[in-house]
Amino acid sequence: MTDLSIVIVSYNTRELLRECLESLTLGAAGIAVETFVVDNASKDASAEMVAERFPQVRLIRNPDNRGFAAANNLGLAEATGRHVMLLNPDTVVRPGAFAELVRFMDAHPQAGYCGPRLVNADGSHQLSARRFPTWWSSAANLLGWDKKHPASRHCGDLHAAAGDRTEMPAGWLTGACLLVRRTAMQQVGVLDEGYFMYFEETDWCRRLANAGWAGWYVPSAEVLHYGGQSVGPVESDAPFFGNRPAFWVPSQRRYYRRHLGRGGHLVAVSLEVALNALLWLRHRWRKAPESRTKARRASQALHHLLRRGATA
Repeated sequence: MTDLSIVIVSYNTRELLRECLESLTLGAAGIAVETFVVDNASKDASAEMVAERFPQVRLIRNPDNRGFAAANNLGLAEATGRHVMLLNPDTVVRPGAFAELVRFMDAHPQAGYCGPRLVNADGSHQLSARRFPTWWSSAANLLGWDKKHPASRHCGDLHAAAGDRTEMPAGWLTGACLLVRRTAMQQVGVLDEGYFMYFEETDWCRRLANAGWAGWYVPSAEVLHYGGQSVGPVESDAPFFGNRPAFWVPSQRRYYRRHLGRGGHLVAVSLEVALNALLWLRHRWRKAPESRTKARRASQALHHLLRRGATA
């Protein structure tokens, strides 16, 4: 019986995808796996590379870019494993990591989903385990409240209080590497295709948690995650990184409306608008480079919040 079905959505990440697939030999050693690559109409011959170099991988070619959620669902629909996994192509799986995650799930029947310790290319810790967003979360982050009060329920970063080496319950875990028990998925359904990109795994984890399943951060399993490789070049002065503004804001609004209600959604958006406006006013006329950067970021954030927030 297949222990784990791995679904990788690819979009113009040929060389990273190759490295990811090569790492699965040792990363999934000791368990029975099947791997699906769903290619979202890449233009860099990613699909051709998979077909030629990894014939054991089940390749699904989309005629256009259908987004992260919809593409993953194509793979999940064909998955047969006891557990399913979302895995980004810009990851390198450390030896034995997936066997460790499966072992954890088998030892914890109440766990519906889990994720590994993620690290950056230089080996440093990468945030991956969080509390679920609240109406105050974004505002708390802008104000620095989360750094001063890491144990607060409005602080998203669970590592801030517990560190990155501690096994712990988690609200949501990043979709860069997220394992979900099949029976849990069958209970709540697959990813919501209303999210083109971002917040789809947050929504999924929230639905799983609402159904009574526990989420866990499992640091004994480790995966390297380069990050942001499918969304374009990083712009350091943007309110978000890469091309996130095009998808981030409407996805965030969709999540807020579904899980915080209309009132929570309006409060969250209003707080973000008000705080970014204050940041812009505070730094707009200061000449220091740092202040100019903060004013520019606040201005860009306001542009996207006001332009997309009301209609998302």
